[in-house]
Amino acid sequence: MVADVMSRNRFQNLLATLHFIDNTDVSNRQAEDKCWKIRPWLDMFRKQCLDITPEEHNSIDEQMVSFRGTHSPIRQYVKGKPHPWGLKIWSRCSASGILCDFAVYEGGTSKKSSLGDVVVKLCETLPSDHNYKVFADNLFSSAPLVLNLLQQKIYFVGTLHANRVAACQLEDEKSLAKRGRGSVDSRVEKEESMVIVKWYDNKSVILISSYCGVEPQDNAQRWSKADKAFVEVSRPHIVKQYNTFMGRVDLLDACIARCKYHMRSRRWYICLFWHTIMLGLVNAWLIYRRDCKLLGVQNTLKQRRFQAEVATSLILWQAQRGRPSLSATSPPPPLPKRIRVGVPDDVRTDQVAHWPVKHDKRGRCKLCKINATTTLCEKCDVRLCFTEERNCFKLYHLA
Repeated sequence: MVADVMSRNRFQNLLATLHFIDNTDVSNRQAEDKCWKIRPWLDMFRKQCLDITPEEHNSIDEQMVSFRGTHSPIRQYVKGKPHPWGLKIWSRCSASGILCDFAVYEGGTSKKSSLGDVVVKLCETLPSDHNYKVFADNLFSSAPLVLNLLQQKIYFVGTLHANRVAACQLEDEKSLAKRGRGSVDSRVEKEESMVIVKWYDNKSVILISSYCGVEPQDNAQRWSKADKAFVEVSRPHIVKQYNTFMGRVDLLDACIARCKYHMRSRRWYICLFWHTIMLGLVNAWLIYRRDCKLLGVQNTLKQRRFQAEVATSLILWQAQRGRPSLSATSPPPPLPKRIRVGVPDDVRTDQVAHWPVKHDKRGRCKLCKINATTTLCEKCDVRLCFTEERNCFKLYHLA
């Protein structure tokens, strides 16, 4: 169905001429905005993401769009990522993995800013009629960020670097290790409604929160190298909350990687465009799953099948455009098949003016389908080869 609607050459021609703004107009260029070439599309896509009803729990993390080209003002290198070279996006996802807001990272600026400002910017679009909870890792977390979000009635949970809690005297890692796995130490700031927890498992981890702390504790299974078996380890409530709701951006990346179309381009903003297309498809599928669960309807469409249904619906919608006689319920007529017209037999065997000529490009022989040749029949307009074993040019024109 896709091949009948659009040929490969037309698709490539449209892709080669795809632009989102007039690049030749100097007035469109903005020195502060490095994504001005694709800014109208990003603003339109972000507006659609903001229309999605947010959930109570949200996680913030980074995404990498693979791009190995050198002509990009925002290309980044992040060590340890599956695609270390690419374009970085800050994303806020709900507990279902649905993308609710994002911001393309354009590199450092002369103004002093921290990554905590990114979290504040992504949380500004949350409605103020509900107390939302946001989760982030130690790349963003800090005590000033927690206080800033509390002013917006947004609760925060995240891991924390040890050098960001120098003023908070917590028990050192050696003493926690002597007490064994599952030992915990915490400090509470009652005036600011903030708690910092240090928990020891294989090694210590520090977490900060504005709505949950150590209690109530539960037990979690952890692997013990000494016993070579799973053991029960005491776990604080803040760790349980973090492990449950953090990592939603990674879930979104996994869904994109599962059914990704690899499109290569030298223009960096085309790679960003294709990534937003995949984000839109995955978002639609995740919303479909969420709605099926809320309505008690069985989820019958897997991700790949859902994408095929979306493509089919768009093709049928395009076929019905400009045809007002079609009713909304009746299916559209089948699309015409492509017909390849060959050389008529009476023309092929008339033995008149079949001159061999040379062509610039090589092509497959029409008769043997094996050899590539530059010899072309001037009258039949087909490529035919000359070899020592077989003269396809002569055999083709015989009766």
